Amino acid sequence: MLESVLVFVAFSGLGIAAMAPAVTFGDSGEFAACAASWGLPHAPGYPFFVVCAKALGAAFPLGNWAYRTNLFSVAASAAALAVLCDAFRWAGSNRTARLGSLLCLGFVPVWRYSGAVTEVFALHSLVLCSLMWVVCRFAGRLWEDRPMAALGLAFGLGFANHQTVLLAVPAVLLESRLSSPAPARAIARGLAVAGLFAALGLCVYLCLPLRSAHGPPLDWGHPTNLARFLHVLLRKDYGSLSLTVEGQAAGGRLAQILRFFTDLRQLCRGGVLLALAFAGCWLWRSAGLRVSVWFPLVWLALTGPFFLWLGNPPFDAQTSGALERFELAPLLAAALLAVAALQAAGRRGGALALSLALAAAAPGAAAYASWWERGDLAAYDYGRGLMKSLPPGSALYMDGGDDTFYSLAFLDFAQGLRPDLELHDRGGLVFKNPYGWDFRALDAQGKENRRKAVESLAAAEGRLYYSTFKDRIVDGYDLQPWGLLKKARGTGSQPMGVDLWKLYAYRWDDARLAAHYRDRALIALYPTLRGAQRGAEAIFSLTQAWLMASDVLWFKPNAGYILGVLGYDASQRGDWSLAEKALRLARRVAPENGEALLNLGVVYEKTGRLAQAEQTYRKAADSPAQAAAAYYDLGSLYWGQKRWNDAAVAFEQALARKPGDPALESWARQARSKAR
Repeated sequence: MLESVLVFVAFSGLGIAAMAPAVTFGDSGEFAACAASWGLPHAPGYPFFVVCAKALGAAFPLGNWAYRTNLFSVAASAAALAVLCDAFRWAGSNRTARLGSLLCLGFVPVWRYSGAVTEVFALHSLVLCSLMWVVCRFAGRLWEDRPMAALGLAFGLGFANHQTVLLAVPAVLLESRLSSPAPARAIARGLAVAGLFAALGLCVYLCLPLRSAHGPPLDWGHPTNLARFLHVLLRKDYGSLSLTVEGQAAGGRLAQILRFFTDLRQLCRGGVLLALAFAGCWLWRSAGLRVSVWFPLVWLALTGPFFLWLGNPPFDAQTSGALERFELAPLLAAALLAVAALQAAGRRGGALALSLALAAAAPGAAAYASWWERGDLAAYDYGRGLMKSLPPGSALYMDGGDDTFYSLAFLDFAQGLRPDLELHDRGGLVFKNPYGWDFRALDAQGKENRRKAVESLAAAEGRLYYSTFKDRIVDGYDLQPWGLLKKARGTGSQPMGVDLWKLYAYRWDDARLAAHYRDRALIALYPTLRGAQRGAEAIFSLTQAWLMASDVLWFKPNAGYILGVLGYDASQRGDWSLAEKALRLARRVAPENGEALLNLGVVYEKTGRLAQAEQTYRKAADSPAQAAAAYYDLGSLYWGQKRWNDAAVAFEQALARKPGDPALESWARQARSKAR
């Protein structure tokens, strides 16, 4: 017991030193706001997390609510390691082996990071470690009432926090069968007891309809009746077996298995921990542990490769960044296998086991910059920057972006800042829905029409602002740059010339950007939006953003569009140097942007580089959307050079892609006539 207490104290101290001081990226702001206001976060509601975080935050009112919920993650993460330490002791490991394995696991960067920010995964790890503790503590008699009650209660509460706890159940049941042979009657009784206590734990889900009936600020899905409750519980907005709204990966699922082991090796910052886990499989029998090797193997297989195979998530950088936290569950099984390897190695000398443990832990400890969150104020700065941008009484409509939604949700619902503002998300999910009770039932076009009808009222009052990349949403109004936001103004209005950038804090570091996708996705927003507003200086800002966020999903299409418009406008003014720089960068940022390539060909032609223009037009013709225009420009280029046959062929190619166009027919006919 003392050993576990010391593990908890040591890792709590490390976690407090490293944890974020305020709201961070992704869902952090949402969960902190829900803990502060008894709100309902996104599906499936996570009621156990909200209840626990609310209880700790109320019992220890230290700092803002994000600080309190970050502290809860620290405590849950340290408690998970303490429980795991005692589980390994009951499994029959010696002190060197179990502490060495905990050292390896405790310094895996994703473990440290999940215990430094507000998320559900630290509590999820604690629940999983509790299941493992019961299996190890009661090995040989798991079908008795006490262990079955404990397993059932842990599962019920864990399911009310994160539903992937279900993937650990087969490993627990298999171990119960292998290590605790019992007659069918005893097994049936044990399952009944487990089911009863699981139902007791699942009662936490009653918080959703009960709290929703009182109209909390965050009320995702409003599950006040059975249909809406099941919609939230089964994650229908995402697709029950999908991890994100992006859906599933194209192609076969077998690639997900290779992905798992590749990602796990990268997360462990090297292969030492994995090598120990594989060695533990072979050395299990000689280690003499009280549980069977099938327990960690089935646990690892189902929470790791099978989980990815089942969900089949896309292979983009955004999804891969989100998946890192789901590797915590299989890491627990890897840690148990590593115990066996270290125990076997310890019989050849304690120094060997200790050396192996340190070798496995060292890469994660050395990568401290990826999990040391003490200086992470970027999401907080961003939310405060948005609020600073808005005049009193403004109406802000957010057109997507979790960091926008949840940083403002935290500042509004948890911190109570800027009560004068009217905040809405255009999905009608996070903030108060202004579009009517039937909005969610409308089709896509019906929703857009309803949005425009409602938002036009705020536009007419001159107080409508958007968080969006779009240039126009409401008919009759242009969206003009307003710092991080855009303001709706009547079509044809003169630019406002307001510079809000000096109001914003902009704190970030390269190590954090390299380590976390979500950091890159938010930090790159600053130079991207500033680049859209700075004319000739835009190239520098957008180049900076591209170097930060080349793998960020939102960046390519939006930055490519901004650069394309910049290049086109510069061409119209005859500023060929700026046009070329903008269009060449647009091609590097978004190689599939055929329109930018087409306009770049025009720049080359206008500046007398005809061979480059010809080559560029031909490349642009490979884009189906730009082929007709590219061949037309190519025909015009040949016409100017009096290459009549080439011009005729080019115009005919354009006509083939745009049949019936009278202008193309005329040019093709004239060029063919001159070629004779």
